[in-house]
Amino acid sequence: MIFPRGEVLHRSLSTAYTDFPALLSTLKAGDFSGIIEIEFPENKGVIFVDSGEIINGEARIGADSKRIIGQEAIQTLMTLSNQKDGVINIYRLSPERVAIVASNLQHEVLFEGLSTDFTRLDRLLLKLREDKHNGFIEVLTKEHQAMGVLFFEGGEPVEMFTTPESGPSVFGRKSIPIFVENAIKQGAIFNVYRSQGKILKKEIKEVKEVKEKKVSGRGGELKELILILQEILSKAGKLVDGASRRKGLFNKVFKESLVERSEEFTFLDPFAGEFDYREGAIQFTGEIGVKDFTKGIVECLVATLSGLEKELPKDKILPLKLKAGIESTLEQHRETLKRLGVDAITSSIFK
Repeated sequence: MIFPRGEVLHRSLSTAYTDFPALLSTLKAGDFSGIIEIEFPENKGVIFVDSGEIINGEARIGADSKRIIGQEAIQTLMTLSNQKDGVINIYRLSPERVAIVASNLQHEVLFEGLSTDFTRLDRLLLKLREDKHNGFIEVLTKEHQAMGVLFFEGGEPVEMFTTPESGPSVFGRKSIPIFVENAIKQGAIFNVYRSQGKILKKEIKEVKEVKEKKVSGRGGELKELILILQEILSKAGKLVDGASRRKGLFNKVFKESLVERSEEFTFLDPFAGEFDYREGAIQFTGEIGVKDFTKGIVECLVATLSGLEKELPKDKILPLKLKAGIESTLEQHRETLKRLGVDAITSSIFK
């Protein structure tokens, strides 16, 4: 598929000097929506991000440009990002436009290489409407240079973008008739595709629901622990945001700590899809022992306390209130923590 270029956020970042997980964490914290391009001499690909969440990806691998999509493509690109000789480009797009492009990655060719010399575009559009077509049409010049893409749902054109030689792609549903008219006048080549896929975010949600059922069937120890840690994080977040008058400050610093410790505790990697903390709630779908889980979260919490002191150097009272609040919550659940065998680990917060 021809991909749109949005507003340039970052251009020509070298993979040799870019901490890709940290970059993704920053984009997630900022609710970024758009496209991340990763290019190497023989490999390249695109990751789609909607409001901070990765929803799909496409990669072209090897000299034969083998195409892979979905979770396999995302993992391949994440691995490639650690290698040298690569370049990263990041373009901002609206969540709605990211979603419509990402949802059409899985497709099949209906017609390829149709020319306005032999094909009437108006009749082609009428046929697609009659067939209630879901998919898209790539429009190219006679010299096979990309002109734009039209997207269809139920046979109706729902979105379009054009690809100028420089600058961001131009979206606009209202411009579709003019675009079609100009394509007919100038002469063009059309490739027609039928969509077969759905946005990966839905697939990830389904997988998480299955894993969550497995978690509830393991005796509930991890679930008990998560509820306690969730209570600590939620109370700490409310205290910090209220005292600092900076909404989201605690979450920001805490999520930065997740990235910093994701190499040691892989389940904390924000883009592995196992652990997430949002709006005061912990979501976890992986497989891990209660002690290892506790150690990872406790180390992140300790790092968060240190990070908050740097963020608010003039506030000497808040760190004391924060530690007192955490200690109070731990004390309320002391017997449970002892039964779970993690009392000593949680106590290390104050060492």
